[in-house]
Amino acid sequence: MLLDTNKIKNSDISNIFVTTEKVNKGQSVDNAITSLDKIKRPYAFLIIQEHFRRYQNTIEIVKELSHKKSNSNAVLIIQIAIIMIYFSTKPVHSIVNDSVEFAKNFKAPGYVNVILRSVLKEKDKFRSAIKEIKIGNEFKRQIIKIYSSKKIHNFIFNSLDKKPVNYQISYLDDTQAIYDKRVSIIDDLKKIKKQSWVQDIGNYECIRSVKKLIKNKNILDCCAAPGGKSFLLSSFGANVDCIDNQKNQIEKFKSNADRLELDLKIKKQDFLRSNFKNVYDCILLDAPCSSLGTFRRNPDVMLKINKNFLKSKNDKQALMLIHASKMIKPKGYIIYIVCSFHMDETIEVIDKFLKKNTDFNVIELQSDKLIKKNNGYFTNPLSFKKFGGSDIFYISVLERKN
Repeated sequence: MLLDTNKIKNSDISNIFVTTEKVNKGQSVDNAITSLDKIKRPYAFLIIQEHFRRYQNTIEIVKELSHKKSNSNAVLIIQIAIIMIYFSTKPVHSIVNDSVEFAKNFKAPGYVNVILRSVLKEKDKFRSAIKEIKIGNEFKRQIIKIYSSKKIHNFIFNSLDKKPVNYQISYLDDTQAIYDKRVSIIDDLKKIKKQSWVQDIGNYECIRSVKKLIKNKNILDCCAAPGGKSFLLSSFGANVDCIDNQKNQIEKFKSNADRLELDLKIKKQDFLRSNFKNVYDCILLDAPCSSLGTFRRNPDVMLKINKNFLKSKNDKQALMLIHASKMIKPKGYIIYIVCSFHMDETIEVIDKFLKKNTDFNVIELQSDKLIKKNNGYFTNPLSFKKFGGSDIFYISVLERKN
């Protein structure tokens, strides 16, 4: 059923429902909430994040209390309302009333009312049911495939409800103690704005691991915006050219480069339509992916592990690798990075490429914070335990033989 957003009564539940549906259709939470008034965004962000983080929990509560099938819209209203009941200070009667009123748009007010009243009757019981995050089977399976250590498994699974509040600060002067410099509030950057930028600590480690390979080399960063990896490559001594085809991200790159007073330019250009044959010693493919490794910041990605979604990413990743292989100089490098730990986007993508391109081989990397797995490396979140962990990245460096 299509919902006419111009005709519905404005409430927290309706705003969050509409925004959540945008996320379900592919938008990031950050982008989806921009349609809301600024004053409403922080609350909506909190509830939507917890909805995706505890999706399995709330769906099990609905199944336990429901004795009949209902439409998916009514179920989503109930899931959001349950999160609001347990993770906000809004009066519960107001949450229930708004939910029932909004459910009239889907001809399900009675169903929503019965389920939510049942939740309130056993509020303490369901508080326990929602406290510990339930992990989807496919998410768990992929983690166990990649990491053999149970300590790492437990650390990752126990970090699902620990939202990252600290940010890695990368200094232009790489002699600084990079891991000791952290801030908890973005506004703190104003104090050091010409020295640093926000970046996940795992992302930094991937680029640091290729520092010796890229020094004084001519590099093309083909998905450069908003600039984090480009700035690091430049600070590590590489000569970096930057392209991207996303206008809004390019504007962020320019703003960041201006703030840092870096002489780095970026062009709006589609890498797959570019021809730079034998120009570059190295091509960085920060390839489009599922972003599964950013699950702490973007818990919605945990629900997007499906074959169709991954296939669309795999096709693009394979095309980018093939295109890069035709342009790189002899003895040059392709640096392939994704913020994912799914086999389809990491090990298997590189395996398929190497089988068809025998003139490339994998380069060994030196880092005690990366774990080697087959043809590449994954960041080890446990290495950053004292910093609250990290996102999970995969990196593979491929050298052209001749």
